[in-house]
Amino acid sequence: MNTPRRAGIAQGLVIILIGLLPMMAIVTLMPIVPALVKNFQHVQGIQTLAPLVLSAPGLCVALFSPFAGTLTDRIGRRRLLLIFTTLYGLGGVLPYFVTSFEALFAGRLLLGVGEAFILTVGNALLGDYFEKEERAKWLMWQSLTGPAAGVFLVTTSGRLSMLEWNLPFLIYGLALLLAVFAFFTAYEPDRSGQQAVNEPGTATMMAFPSGLMVRIAASTFALSALYFVYTLQFSLALDEMGVKKGSELGNYTAVASIGVPVGALLFKLVSKRSNAAQFTVVFSLLGLGMVGIGLNLGLEPAIACAFVQQLGAGMVIPVLISWSLRELPERFRGRGMGWWCSAFFLGQFVSPFFVTFVRGWAGSLLNTFVVCGLICIVIALSQGLSHRRAMLVPAR
Repeated sequence: MNTPRRAGIAQGLVIILIGLLPMMAIVTLMPIVPALVKNFQHVQGIQTLAPLVLSAPGLCVALFSPFAGTLTDRIGRRRLLLIFTTLYGLGGVLPYFVTSFEALFAGRLLLGVGEAFILTVGNALLGDYFEKEERAKWLMWQSLTGPAAGVFLVTTSGRLSMLEWNLPFLIYGLALLLAVFAFFTAYEPDRSGQQAVNEPGTATMMAFPSGLMVRIAASTFALSALYFVYTLQFSLALDEMGVKKGSELGNYTAVASIGVPVGALLFKLVSKRSNAAQFTVVFSLLGLGMVGIGLNLGLEPAIACAFVQQLGAGMVIPVLISWSLRELPERFRGRGMGWWCSAFFLGQFVSPFFVTFVRGWAGSLLNTFVVCGLICIVIALSQGLSHRRAMLVPAR
């Protein structure tokens, strides 16, 4: 009888590196948006299209992740991981070798399709490879490495763009190296036991838990929309406070973002607590931080509150992923995480429209931060009451 293979550090590194690709998709090109506008000024509507070059992959993730999840459960994880990590890399570097904006945009869409599959497969493998305790550890390391990798990517991209505006696209070649690394380290998990209970004609055939998936997707969508309020709007909030210089905006944002890796460590501390307890902490930190920013009590208090918000932000993805993996049956882990990715990135896409709607009657962006923060605090209170009720119910 063959002993099941146990995942170790190499497989954990694959999971960490996969988790960095969505961030790489955006931050690598942040320094070259003005250069895109300049080099394609002949393209009608380039002022709108240039930022879409950054966000287009996220929309692809929202559209293709459910399909990716279905394929992941049907034909396996490893093959799809290798194919679509390669596609991500090829789509990423393609714009360096083309001259038309249409071809550049097509490369970004290819990257986005690859990202949809990579994220879905990566989250499924996290659940397949590691049990709950190990899962929390690797999610923590993933969240710790993200900010450092983001600083490295932005800095490197900025320096490369000074040599040639489109050189930063070559950074996506790192995904091709990841594909090679995964070829030698990632393995197909043994899911024979999961598949056996779902063979047609057996009494134990399990249906996809649609109700549970709707609950997970709806919760993820709502939290994602609130999560990205700060990410997409904080620099504009600082501008409303009177901070106008780009260098100052970057410095203040960098100081506050120190809270993200600290939040990842905080997640590890609360990972053994109930789902309701974890969400109470997350929404409390997000809410208090955003309310503090919106009240505009001064620049220093605003940065301190932004740090609090970033503590919660550092917990958001680990809490959502660990909760989803714990709730979903193993047989449907791939499909479930496909829907999870779709909900999360759809929340990212909708967040600016949500802010615009709230700002319409709140009157200003800072007031919008207060409203969004109060929504988070109300959710935190409801989750706290749910946790308290669960603690009071006697064990049977």
